[in-house]
Amino acid sequence: MGRSPATNPFTPGFGNLPRVFAGRKTEFADLELLVDRLAQGIYEQVRLVTGDRGVGKTTLLRELEEEQREAGRWVVRASATRGDAVIGRLCRGLATLLHERDVAAGLARGARDALRRLAGISLGPGGVTVELHEAGTSDRADELEELLAAVGGLARERGTVLLLLVDEAQNIGLDALGDLFHALQEVQGRVVATRDGRSGALRRDALPVGAVVAGLPGLVGRLKNAGSTFGERSKPLPLRGFGEGDMREGLRALAREGGATFDADALELLMAACGGYPYFLHLIGSQMWNAGDGAVITRADAAAGLAAARPLVTDFYEQRLRELGPLQRRYLHAAARLEDRARTTGAIAAALGRRSEQLGSTQQALTAQHGLLRPTGDGRLEFALPGLADHLRATADDA
Repeated sequence: MGRSPATNPFTPGFGNLPRVFAGRKTEFADLELLVDRLAQGIYEQVRLVTGDRGVGKTTLLRELEEEQREAGRWVVRASATRGDAVIGRLCRGLATLLHERDVAAGLARGARDALRRLAGISLGPGGVTVELHEAGTSDRADELEELLAAVGGLARERGTVLLLLVDEAQNIGLDALGDLFHALQEVQGRVVATRDGRSGALRRDALPVGAVVAGLPGLVGRLKNAGSTFGERSKPLPLRGFGEGDMREGLRALAREGGATFDADALELLMAACGGYPYFLHLIGSQMWNAGDGAVITRADAAAGLAAARPLVTDFYEQRLRELGPLQRRYLHAAARLEDRARTTGAIAAALGRRSEQLGSTQQALTAQHGLLRPTGDGRLEFALPGLADHLRATADDA
């Protein structure tokens, strides 16, 4: 088939696995190294993948999940919603994994009891059973530690790794967040000591239990609020927009997958329009693809696709802005009116007739919770979404 909407390789949306996974080579290699070292019994830090919405955190986790499952690793992935439900989801994932791998019979009784108390789950010959009564335990962190240690021990006996993937971690309630990271910390501190039969040397292997936790940039702050120092002991993997090289490589690979190529002008136009933001890359790229049917995506196709994408991009901005309160919107509009080099918290506050300290919670919400602003590291703020400042200036009269 030639180029057509049916062969369009672009997949607008959040958390989709693209037809071609391109870019993020450095980050993905680090995650692969995490698993490989755990397989050798070597301790590895939990990875904290942070970034704004739409930069590809979920895609990165899903690609890792697919690769590691194919390699025979034991992978459990859970996405958090508001509250404490993620621990129950992890427990259900662990129970399902044990049943599917036909190793449930080897789970120690204490771990079985922990699974029942944590999530109301029983493991039997017939599979996984969810009990009707409400699960609950006053020692959730300790119960989770025992369960993870037991499953990690089974993974070690079978020469594999238990890998936990937790997405949208900013949604986890503070108590559950603290319990989860406490359990991970304690499990990762456990070692299995063996003595070499010939030399008599003592070898200490870490349990092969690893975790990758993804969330918005405010996740580390939430860990501190949960009373955990584990965020400081974890290895950060911050995700930003694609660099020019990764973006060019990814777009060319996607086009080839669909049986077409970009001409140089069309490629540059798309790269400039999406600003490195993965969500826009697929949203705008999809419209450019559908703007013609030739084997080469031309500048004319790109211009037509960009025009078709504009209302979709505008709607995307407005959806994000509808989540804000009046003062938060005014703060963003004030920030947009300032030049990049002058966009400091003090200048924004002055534009609103306030002092910086009066707007601390507003700025914090816009950075950590909504992911619309981010600090540059030199006292200034920048917009996290390409084109949002222009959109705010264009709609200033509507604010």
